[in-house]
Amino acid sequence: MNRWAIFNRPLNADSDASTFWAKLFKAHKVQSTKLSTGYSMNRLSRHSFGVRNRSPWRGMIAHAVHQFHENDLFTSAAAMSYFGLMTLFPALLLLLALSNRIAAGNQMITHIVEVYPGSGKFLRATISSLSGISTGVMITCGVVVLWAGSWVFAVVERALNRIWGTTPRTFLHGRALTLGMIGIVGVLLSVSVFVTSILVALQEIAARLSPRQLENYRLLSSVGSLFWQIVFALVSLLVTFALFAIVYKFMPNAHVPIRDTLPGALIGSLLWEAAKYVFAWSLNYFHYDQIYGSVGAVVAVLTWGYVSSMVLLFGATLTGVFHREHMEHPVTAPGINVPSASFS
Repeated sequence: MNRWAIFNRPLNADSDASTFWAKLFKAHKVQSTKLSTGYSMNRLSRHSFGVRNRSPWRGMIAHAVHQFHENDLFTSAAAMSYFGLMTLFPALLLLLALSNRIAAGNQMITHIVEVYPGSGKFLRATISSLSGISTGVMITCGVVVLWAGSWVFAVVERALNRIWGTTPRTFLHGRALTLGMIGIVGVLLSVSVFVTSILVALQEIAARLSPRQLENYRLLSSVGSLFWQIVFALVSLLVTFALFAIVYKFMPNAHVPIRDTLPGALIGSLLWEAAKYVFAWSLNYFHYDQIYGSVGAVVAVLTWGYVSSMVLLFGATLTGVFHREHMEHPVTAPGINVPSASFS
């Protein structure tokens, strides 16, 4: 309705002037409310983030929480943490054997241990007590890593297919994809070790600079160790973001645009980094060893695996919701004519 249309209406001689101005003010207020509401929604919408969805952030997050429950992703996260625990110790033993041949093996172990907050001492003590194992045990570790690791990504694939409403892949296709994801995780771990090694070398060089040399790098001398802590945190965040984006892009049996994976991967990686510090802080108040005894450290590792799995799957749910809300182009699974982003 045009707010100025009221001027086109004929006024009766006995019309009340106050009623006329009240109607005019009401029409102007309604129009202003529409404009301000539309502006605030667009300002906080996914469209302003660089993607197509125009739904408010609050509504999308609430929808993602609902879909997380509806798709029973809590059970999927529990299965991922179980198979992840079965993969963890054989993988550490393989890296321990690798560290006897190359120096990067120890750094890879350090990176994996750092993923589990509050459990580093337990993991290092466990793998140190198992050093000097035979070749047959190493072969067994390799088989277990491939078997249990493939099941971790098989659970992820099935969960993401439920999120996107697609059918599962064939057995051989799915297993080939999961083995490929294990390889991708290994590549990301190697890249992380390489980048961290460069940063550590630069940090050591900076520590050996004389006060006169530091005068040329006033910013570096002023921030000191805080600068390197921020750099290492950003590298960790970048590796997590890359892993989440790859999982959200390639694990569903659907053609997911890379543009739709970025917001979910960014939010998921930020949540994972925040959860890591919160979980490490909570260990000071929740004593697993006093509740579970000698297996308390194992329960702590399993619990963190469960939390990490829920964060990964929640980011995937956000990715699906981002695309579903007012999508321009439906995502379809290969060979299926129904939109894969539809939810029941």
